[in-house]
Amino acid sequence: MSEDRQKQPWYLLFFHNRYLLGVTLVLIAAAGWASYQALPRTEDPVITNRDPMVLTYFPGASAERVEAQVTEPLETALKEIAEIKHVESTSRAGISVLAIELADEVNADTKEQFFSRIRDKIGEASRLLPSGADEPIFDGRRGAVAFTLIAAVRGDDDAQPTTALLSRQAEELADRLRNVPGTDIVRVYGEAEEEWTVTVDDAELTALGLTLGDVARALRISDSKQAAGAVFGKRHELQIEVSGSFTTAARIREIPLVQKDGLSVRVGDVAEVSRSMQTPVSSLGLSDGAPTVFVAARVSADQRVDLWSDKARETVERFQPELGRGMRADVVFDQEVYTSARLGELGGNLFLGALVVMAVVVLTMGWRSSLVISFALPLTAAMTLFLFARGGGELHQMSIFGMIIALGLLIDNAIVVTDEVRKHMAAGMKAADAVGATLRHLFVPLLSSTLTSIFAFMPIMLLPGSTGDFVGSIGTSVVIALASSLVLSLTLIAALAGRLGANRPWEDRLPRFLRHGLGGPGLTQATTRFLTITTAKPLLGISMTAVLSLVGFGLASTLGSQFFPRTDRDMFVLEVTLPSHTRIDHTAALTRAIDARLESHPDITHRNWLIGGSIPSVYYNHLMQNDGAANFAQAFLKAERADDVARLVVELQDEFDQSFPEARMLVKKFAQGPPIAADVEFRLSGPSTDVLRELGEEVRREVARHPEILHATTSINRDEPKLWYQADEDLARAAGLSPGVLAEQLESSLRGQQAGSMIEGVETMPVTVRYSDEDRDSVTGVRRINFQAAEGATGWAPLSALGTLELMPEVGSITRRDGVRTNNILGFAREGSLPIEITRSVTAAVEQLALPVGYTLEVGGESENQNEAIGNLGLYLPVLVLLTIGILILSFRSVRMAAILIAVGGLSVGYGLLATKFWGLPLSFNTILGSLGLIGLAFNDSIVVLSGIRANPKARAGAPHAIAAQVASNGRHLTSTTLTTMGSFLPLLLLIGGDFWPPLAVVLAGGVIGSTLLAFLFVPAAYRLLLCRKRDPQPSPA
Repeated sequence: MSEDRQKQPWYLLFFHNRYLLGVTLVLIAAAGWASYQALPRTEDPVITNRDPMVLTYFPGASAERVEAQVTEPLETALKEIAEIKHVESTSRAGISVLAIELADEVNADTKEQFFSRIRDKIGEASRLLPSGADEPIFDGRRGAVAFTLIAAVRGDDDAQPTTALLSRQAEELADRLRNVPGTDIVRVYGEAEEEWTVTVDDAELTALGLTLGDVARALRISDSKQAAGAVFGKRHELQIEVSGSFTTAARIREIPLVQKDGLSVRVGDVAEVSRSMQTPVSSLGLSDGAPTVFVAARVSADQRVDLWSDKARETVERFQPELGRGMRADVVFDQEVYTSARLGELGGNLFLGALVVMAVVVLTMGWRSSLVISFALPLTAAMTLFLFARGGGELHQMSIFGMIIALGLLIDNAIVVTDEVRKHMAAGMKAADAVGATLRHLFVPLLSSTLTSIFAFMPIMLLPGSTGDFVGSIGTSVVIALASSLVLSLTLIAALAGRLGANRPWEDRLPRFLRHGLGGPGLTQATTRFLTITTAKPLLGISMTAVLSLVGFGLASTLGSQFFPRTDRDMFVLEVTLPSHTRIDHTAALTRAIDARLESHPDITHRNWLIGGSIPSVYYNHLMQNDGAANFAQAFLKAERADDVARLVVELQDEFDQSFPEARMLVKKFAQGPPIAADVEFRLSGPSTDVLRELGEEVRREVARHPEILHATTSINRDEPKLWYQADEDLARAAGLSPGVLAEQLESSLRGQQAGSMIEGVETMPVTVRYSDEDRDSVTGVRRINFQAAEGATGWAPLSALGTLELMPEVGSITRRDGVRTNNILGFAREGSLPIEITRSVTAAVEQLALPVGYTLEVGGESENQNEAIGNLGLYLPVLVLLTIGILILSFRSVRMAAILIAVGGLSVGYGLLATKFWGLPLSFNTILGSLGLIGLAFNDSIVVLSGIRANPKARAGAPHAIAAQVASNGRHLTSTTLTTMGSFLPLLLLIGGDFWPPLAVVLAGGVIGSTLLAFLFVPAAYRLLLCRKRDPQPSPA
């Protein structure tokens, strides 16, 4: 190696060593391709489950008892965990539900340790629960994550197999899906729990002097399933077991109940033994009108959805022939279809955006510059994918959209470097000298502009909580892409520009625009003359650009507010809610009537219902919160086209509200962003349920009065009917019966008693003893129930002889938040409305409400989520703003130049808001995200302009013509970077559409256009006004 080569600086290493340059190019491309193949793929980001639930059943207990004896002890125990943000509880008759919300700082890596602590606290508190309460059930796996595949096991054509048979086949399919590699969880919905029922005759038992409890006791002691010891020989050990366990119905019928005077009365003499479904059923499934059991499976977060889905579908197809006649298993939801479509759309947009960007570069800079710059796109994309994969990223719509944003930005550095190298070479410099001069001149400006852009997107990347899980990948993708672009532009792209940038003699025969791009000396001269005028009169240049920005800020108040828009999916949701005391049979009958209406609708292709609970989640923020709700049914409906959904939602809502007034009907599109219970929410908190009910009704009326509200409900509503048995204590004591014994005998008479179990293969079914339905399904039948007198007393006493039954009201449910009783007022908005605006309107009315001492009113719903998200967005903002200001000051060693750039960042937001108004979009959280990113992007052009002015002695001294000429000389790459940024968004706005992307893309595109105008007009004018007023326009030393 020559002495001159050895003295070359490190940043020319890639220029001089073409082998190193080639190997590095290939290595980066290979790493990017391998990462692309390995990255997990989903349609939407996985939102970390910070919302576990605790369910505790307390059969027979009222809502107030459940609250006092179950909910309150559990809540008290959980208060000791500081990372719990909120605990919202619902106490209903027989069940307590605790919805826990962990702090935003809890992430996917740490959540399990907090789940473990919650389990421990719940376990400790369970020892304080009353004897009739079941063990609390902790469920930490039902977060805001959609199932990946849902199969429907149902009857084929006109066949009507029993739900029990469908359930057995569904369980078998579930086991098969659990064995598919990469499966995270599989659950079955709408299945029937089977049991063996021993239905006794009340009259015959009474005649024999027996009770239902006697029959159950006889069965339990006859069902021998426990070990009976072992024989320990010298060489062998033999286990002993007593025969007699329940294996057939005949065995149960032969159990003796009474043996007297040589006569034996057996179970079969006084009861019928049959196999049946447990009643009442907990849930029922319907798929296109046919009884169905759903099998829902979810893939692990680190797997590729497309590969897993192929295996899961194949499993369902292989299972189909084993079902036999009259049954079928169909895949009714496959997330991979939507994932491929969404990623395909965005990937296509990325490709089209790249083509537009390259076309712009060819037109503005010529073919040879575009040849060099064309290396920047694939290289940066490959490096971004590699780093993204190493950081545990996933490919989904948010991360790809981040790359689309970065597409128009990452090429900026390459454009500036290539243009500068070619200008030096055109001025007669050797290639190596041109590359060296370019890197020495541009290193600090490009570093500072890239860092300011990175800092602008870092609040998005660092955003905590569910909102951060949702949109954080946008910031991560942009930050990685910008950092990669800087590194590549200062190394490989600069080297390629030096090697490929020189014109060849034969190129002189090409058209000028192919050699140098559109424009020319005439355009440059005209630009210089115009800029000379605006620079000589700084206030003119400043006002020309600032006025439009200020107009944008002024119009911002006229934009409606929105958190996140609805999604543009071909599926939507239908919910049916009846009064809380409704039986599931009635809910099912109404659901079938609604489904019949839907079947006749030509634009709806598929209908899938779950009655008695939430339908398995098919969208990432669809929460399943209605376990065991017999009065509730939910469906996901599939439309012929996604464009039809908005119209169908409005039409069906109006139709069903009129046709089924007895139910609360909600037809709604799936929403974007973190999950919420309702669009509009107010929370009233205080000690008394009566006061909360009255105040809540007033607030509910205000919410319902708004024209954009469909339905409004309260969580503590009117009392529900309940039968109270008023026992005559004197008569009861004479019969030796206490109120507690009366309650126990009534409970066993109406619900039955467990009496062993039957083993069939690998299944274990309970054996239940109960009276016939005729004795239990009416008040008349209940009055005929006989109480057995206590030991020492004689005979039987009918229920009607010891007291009376009275129908009286009782609180149906009690909701609490962080240990305080809370009435949640929920409002459900019409399609196309803006819930935040509705909330503001209603708030103005309810603030006039006079609250008693000790009662508070809070706003929830979409407004609360947006306020929290904006607050979280600002957590790191002060530090990042100070870092940005510090970088600008250090880069230029001037506070006033930094002030000019900060002003540019602020004014560019006004242009973004003006574009938002022009496009007719609301002010959403995406607009805020775009504005944050825009502030950093707006610096880029202005930094280049200020760097050029400072490097030009005459311009630095304040000569208007010199400043204008210097700015005009940068016009080619300023225009190129603006048009490439615009070009990257163009296909997204024109070809994909939808409601989610435009707010962010429009504010960025409008702001980038504004930042270019500011760089051309505002920056030189402000520079001369602030830095040259007291200086003679004479050349000064560099």
